[in-house]
Amino acid sequence: MRALTQDRYGWDALAVREVPDPVPGTGQVLVRVHAAGVNPYDWHFAEGQPLVARPTMGGLRGPRPPVRGADLAGVVVGTGPDVTAFAPGDEVFGFGSGGTFAELALAAEDALAHRPAELTPVEAAAVPMAGVTALQHLREAALTAGQRIAITGAGGGIGHLAVQIAAARGARVTGVCSAGNAELVRELGAAETVDYAREDFTAGRRRFDVVLANAGRYPVRALGRVVVPGGLVLVNDGSKEGLLGPLPDLLSAPLVSRFSPYRVRNVTATSSGADLAVLAGLVTGGVLRPVVSATYPLDQAVEAVRQVAGHGHARGKLVVTPA
Repeated sequence: MRALTQDRYGWDALAVREVPDPVPGTGQVLVRVHAAGVNPYDWHFAEGQPLVARPTMGGLRGPRPPVRGADLAGVVVGTGPDVTAFAPGDEVFGFGSGGTFAELALAAEDALAHRPAELTPVEAAAVPMAGVTALQHLREAALTAGQRIAITGAGGGIGHLAVQIAAARGARVTGVCSAGNAELVRELGAAETVDYAREDFTAGRRRFDVVLANAGRYPVRALGRVVVPGGLVLVNDGSKEGLLGPLPDLLSAPLVSRFSPYRVRNVTATSSGADLAVLAGLVTGGVLRPVVSATYPLDQAVEAVRQVAGHGHARGKLVVTPA
């Protein structure tokens, strides 16, 4: 099969190559990939950033597995022993376990869900990592109707899905985004938007029960100024590079929470077939719709990852289409 692979860290190592077809093992599903969502996760592996995370990426010199991509949507073409939830011909979406910017990909049975009929494969591929991250962060917030939440990066991959989920729970959503994304964010359910280029919302008079911060534009202490006493700052910042990346923020969160009038949480999102099924239900119920701003064929997958790495893409999701 053809796949986007790398044998060492660095952009010059990424290329589409012929590699052996994967074979499903116990509890694994083999999927013919129709579409694969692009995430910041992918450029972190491409660059090997932050440096402290390289051992968890598979090695100090190069990532393992060598195929890039995590999200997928496609059709089941084979199953390994002990798989009972899926059969060949099933349309699925979820998380691959060995790279998804490829014509074929493996996935654990419990990391997939049936694709809702309301979504095309391209739309479904935009949901897994961003949608599960948004869902798990908002679950931590335990939002109730009438609460106020500010969501930064509201027009981006995680943000635009979080806006819809929060609004569906009856929260009053303020979306912090670019002027170009303001109309979209309001259409998705935000009560108001703030143009981050013209206004620092952390310096204003608005107060929120919850702030969901994406991509580290604002220091945690600045975010803490705009939450009510006992309020919650949810930090989702995988964008930092260098030696330690976001590790200092992760380690300091409990200390900040202890000595501040607000709480700070760093939620580590995990792949979950059960949460994918929840998201599928929200789609079927008309609550959730992913926005895909561009698609790329497999031969242009490196460019798609570069777009996300450059932090210039902030409108919904990008998707690679191997098939």
